[in-house]
Amino acid sequence: MHGFWRRCAAAFLLVLAVTAGLLAGATASAADPRSCLAGQVWREAHVGGDRSCVDPLTLGRRMTGFDPSQHGFRFDNDEIHHKLFDFRFAGLCGGMAYTSLDHFHSGKRIPQQRTVPANGSPLYDVIYGRQLTSIAENLDKWSELTVNPLGWRNREFFHWGLQGFGGGRLQELRESIDAGRPVPLGLYKQDADLVGPHHQVVAIGYELGRYTGDLGNHKGDLKIFVYDPNHPGRTMTLVPRPERDVFGYLEGGETWRTYFVDSRYHPKRPPELPDPATPIPGLVSELTLRIRTGGDDLRGGRDNVGATVHFANRPPQNAPNLNNNARWIDHFQQAVRIRLDQPVPASEITSVQLTTTSGGGLGGDNWNVDRLTITTDNGRRLFQAEGSPVIRFTGDNRTFTARIP
Repeated sequence: MHGFWRRCAAAFLLVLAVTAGLLAGATASAADPRSCLAGQVWREAHVGGDRSCVDPLTLGRRMTGFDPSQHGFRFDNDEIHHKLFDFRFAGLCGGMAYTSLDHFHSGKRIPQQRTVPANGSPLYDVIYGRQLTSIAENLDKWSELTVNPLGWRNREFFHWGLQGFGGGRLQELRESIDAGRPVPLGLYKQDADLVGPHHQVVAIGYELGRYTGDLGNHKGDLKIFVYDPNHPGRTMTLVPRPERDVFGYLEGGETWRTYFVDSRYHPKRPPELPDPATPIPGLVSELTLRIRTGGDDLRGGRDNVGATVHFANRPPQNAPNLNNNARWIDHFQQAVRIRLDQPVPASEITSVQLTTTSGGGLGGDNWNVDRLTITTDNGRRLFQAEGSPVIRFTGDNRTFTARIP
């Protein structure tokens, strides 16, 4: 019975979508890009812009002032791990897109750190909060793209990203870019469900070539220039691939069925996020520990983990309660930073010891660590170990020493 109602709901949504498509195909008016002669487009698509009709080739490349090398983050979204309850996710692309735009619109310089922000750090919390907003504001847009029984709507969804009239995605994109506003895009992964893996980027420009947005010839000329948090410092080029009904990067990589323009983004003034101290050549000021929990979690509460950094010629430095009493769920990576009391040469660091506070007995906590990586603020890797597990902490085995060669 439940399956019957799900099929009815899917059919109903499909009828609504088709009806909306028919309405969008109504006769063009003077306020519609289709009012131009064949082979022409509006010079500027935004409200109040120059809507004289021109050959699209004359427009050239339209770019906003957003430069990924200046306004984008310097670290790679792919290296961020986060969780929502017990669900694990890789990346905070929507949060990075929103936060980079927040800094762009406020005129504040984006944090310049090159390493992934540690879980629970101020920058991580800001990005994570904006990630949740980016999803919540567009849940209906992500959801509508899941209504695709047996792939019947693949081409329709693909064409949404090419449609330059009647409220099509390309029309929305042009309106924003022509007004000088970079805008977030949601990239919907082909043959995926609501969970994804989907992606979010910032559109910063476009080039039509010979294409007019009429779903006719020269679709392959279209280029959409984006800041992709997976590719820090680079301008990526999103292009249609009509032979497969997907969009992908001219530079190579993965593909998506279509995109939507996130017109619900609203700038939010970012808090003060000081840059990390500039690394001192030849010295280490900070260590980053990336710890991946295996098949047995760290409970938190009274069962926590701390670290002790040992040096060759100075007293050790303690960093208690790295997890801040929080639970570290299984099969998930956490990143924590240890700021050294004073900078030292890397050769001065002899080991980092992890110690748990777990008690023994029936109520004691056990914790599996499957991977441990220790790097410096200069990007040098001091230690890496991986296994299943590398170490199992128990009430009787509460320490592990990572010796630095």
